[in-house]
Amino acid sequence: MGILDLKNDNLVKLLEGMSLLEERDQERFIRAVDTLDLADKKVKKDMFYDNPLLKFETPAVYTDDKI
Repeated sequence: MGILDLKNDNLVKLLEGMSLLEERDQERFIRAVDTLDLADKKVKKDMFYDNPLLKFETPAVYTDDKI
């Protein structure tokens, strides 16, 4: 069984489980997942794109070299 099959299987199980919940609880669950997704994206953005320690600058030694 490949990784995509496992992901599809988990999604089917999740949706089946959600169908057992009341509508109000389904909405709460969806909001919680949306919140986690937004937090995950913000953390990744802060870590990888806005982190000055991860910015790469070309050293001045190489900028004056001629090929």
